[in-house]
Amino acid sequence: MNSPNLETQFNTLRNAYKAEPFPTLATRLDRLRRVKALLLDNEAALCEALSSDFGYRSIDQSSFADITTTVKSVNHAIKNLKFWMQAERRTPDFSLRMSGAKTYVEAFPKGVVGIISPWNFPVNLALSPLVSVLAAGNRALIKPSEITPHTSALLAELIAKYFSAEEVSVVCGGVEVAQEFVKIPFDHIIYTGGETVARYIMRDAAENLVPLTLELGGKSPVIVAASANLVYTASRVAFGKYFNAGQICIAPDYLLISKGQLEEFLIELKSAVEHLDSSTGYGDAVSVVNPRHRDRLNDLVSECEADARVVRFSGVNQSDYQLTVVIDPPSHVALQCSEIFGPVLLIKTTGDISDQINLINEGSHPLVIYYFGKSEKEFNRVARETHSGGLVKNEIIFQYANDDLPFGGVGGSGMGKYRGEYGFKEFSNNRAVYKSGFVDISGFITPPYSGMFRMVNKIMRKI
Repeated sequence: MNSPNLETQFNTLRNAYKAEPFPTLATRLDRLRRVKALLLDNEAALCEALSSDFGYRSIDQSSFADITTTVKSVNHAIKNLKFWMQAERRTPDFSLRMSGAKTYVEAFPKGVVGIISPWNFPVNLALSPLVSVLAAGNRALIKPSEITPHTSALLAELIAKYFSAEEVSVVCGGVEVAQEFVKIPFDHIIYTGGETVARYIMRDAAENLVPLTLELGGKSPVIVAASANLVYTASRVAFGKYFNAGQICIAPDYLLISKGQLEEFLIELKSAVEHLDSSTGYGDAVSVVNPRHRDRLNDLVSECEADARVVRFSGVNQSDYQLTVVIDPPSHVALQCSEIFGPVLLIKTTGDISDQINLINEGSHPLVIYYFGKSEKEFNRVARETHSGGLVKNEIIFQYANDDLPFGGVGGSGMGKYRGEYGFKEFSNNRAVYKSGFVDISGFITPPYSGMFRMVNKIMRKI
């Protein structure tokens, strides 16, 4: 580590962990309650910082997406932590059981966890992992995104106010700091962001054999089945591209629909967007985060205009970027392979459910697959024949609001799961514990081998 500040922060946390390697339930609950207090006491300031960083971001959307969703995670952990911390009984092998042996699994803290959080939900995606990390009894060092500097600076200030440097610490900075951060010998790192950066993190973390949780997003598809209600489907897709201006890792990225349904769907999508505009207006809008990302979105669309149908929906709901639909662009364009992460929707016209499944399987495994339709048989086919971090029927995004569901990807969309009990276990060393019984059975398997050994050896194969 080259940065004295980083090294000092990490060593402070590491030494504190060594002094208290297994925090009590009361200590963990106190830390969780302080996360909640930080959020509720400073909600207005956090929402103001978020709006400053985005150019404009609806206070109500920030309140729900960054504050309420995180408070829900805290409440869920506080309610269930006592049960998560209990040892889980396991059944010993028959011969060991006869000796009186006991086996169980107990969750122990890993130590110091590094949290690298992104800019799109800079409060929730820094503090929601922190909830799991603290519930598991760990310490944490957080590296928030430099793309949202006001929010990152405020988080650093508030963490220092509500937590000691021995519990949680924040380090702000750009790429250089991030590069140093991932070289620290953490006991675990969780990174939320893009696949390209994740490869560098894996490379550097491997030097210290640091285990990783990677939340990477990707291109999440929407399957529109023949039985789908197009009015309802369009309303949910519009919401997915409207909320946070589509800057969400679980936002719908591309949509698979038959040519026969396409025109009706576009009509209903236009109606859904207009309804959102008329019922909410500019006050509930969110901007694309900065000029660089607006230019990136413009480039994705511009590359397709000569060879694809492009439909732009007018309205104020995206604040400074109107919802744009690109239909059947060539396979080589960036829009087909890059995560969109904004108010642009790629539509691919397809055949039946088999064609839709095949198209999904041609790409990297998505973070989530959305299915719209009435057929349980088709939905089960999607479940069996595809891979994704999550699978949702007839809804968009709200799976994230369920704290009792694991959140994470598979393959190109990430590794590891967190939130709720899954997060508690992700950041715990789930240690196998064996206690010998009142009968010493070691003699049965210690040379010289007897007839009794051979008999027991045969019996064990049949149990």
